[in-house]
Amino acid sequence: MRIYISADIEGVTGISTWQETLKGNEDYTRYREQMTKEVVAACKGAIDAGADYIIVKDAHEDGKNLIHQMLPKEVKVISGWSNHPYNMVEGLDESFDGAIFIGYHSGGGSNGTPLAHTLSIEKIRNITINGKKADEFLIYAYAAHMIGVPVIAVSGDGELIRHVRAFNPTIKTVAVQEGFGGAVVSIHPDLAVTRIHKAVKKAVENIANFTTDILDSYELKVEFIKHQDAYKYSFYPGIEQIGEYTIKYVSNQYMDILTLLMFI
Repeated sequence: MRIYISADIEGVTGISTWQETLKGNEDYTRYREQMTKEVVAACKGAIDAGADYIIVKDAHEDGKNLIHQMLPKEVKVISGWSNHPYNMVEGLDESFDGAIFIGYHSGGGSNGTPLAHTLSIEKIRNITINGKKADEFLIYAYAAHMIGVPVIAVSGDGELIRHVRAFNPTIKTVAVQEGFGGAVVSIHPDLAVTRIHKAVKKAVENIANFTTDILDSYELKVEFIKHQDAYKYSFYPGIEQIGEYTIKYVSNQYMDILTLLMFI
């Protein structure tokens, strides 16, 4: 059984400031280790449930955060970025039986975490797909579904997890913290590890029950922080500028959406 894992850091338990996500800061080392421990828990849960091939995409910043030697020896890691449109799910293909997202977070314009954002922190205020707030989970869950791979487990902040459950209530989830204003309430790091292991094990054991959902059409709206960017990207083929800060793009091929987002 082949399992794919995408890992971010802003949805790791306890993290609450941008400094903690950046290399060169003392606290980053601690949260890098916790990110790795939560990924290890997911890997071990999958292995305990019968997975015999696991690949992990390090999907935060430069893609070089996970401490590889802490992972089970059966696990392969994708580090760095190839600049493929799959982005946070680089390396995913039709051969995988399920996808898991660890350390994911609420999207731009939300109050789920002080670190809420979607893709570019500097450029993008908010993204929607077919009228729904498109956090990074939704963007890459649709990418997985596009090639027939179900998302089976997700960990992150509470608001993100509520969005996941609205998307598909059968996905196994672990909420490691709740955000309010500039603060978070987090569960104990060891408890997060225990719950992630349990959720992933159960998800993989029941993997045959998960399905994928492919839509007939996708309407992407991107609201930028600067109006200059909305003007700039209005010249991308097929894009319509619908407001001073907002563009719209419609396609019945989700790969077109992913390709556009790569260039933003």
